[in-house]
Amino acid sequence: MDNEGHVILRKIPIDRLINLLVEMYNKGVDYIDISGVPGEEQDRMAISFTEEYMTQEGKENIENASVNISDILANGKLSEEDLNDLI
Repeated sequence: MDNEGHVILRKIPIDRLINLLVEMYNKGVDYIDISGVPGEEQDRMAISFTEEYMTQEGKENIENASVNISDILANGKLSEEDLNDLI
């Protein structure tokens, strides 16, 4: 964070970011929150959203999802397959 309160995240891969944003939008997410952590070689960025940021169709997609998030979180680990299922 600089002296004026601005946060600059550097070297964020655009291709992955655009693909993720398009996929989220197509699944019914209209708004997101972005947070980040500066790193030594590359900064890290996280994207999150809440139910209120979603279209009705997106909310229905989440309700009808075949992935049980509680089971995944109870195991304490997310595999790449788990992450793909959540998206």
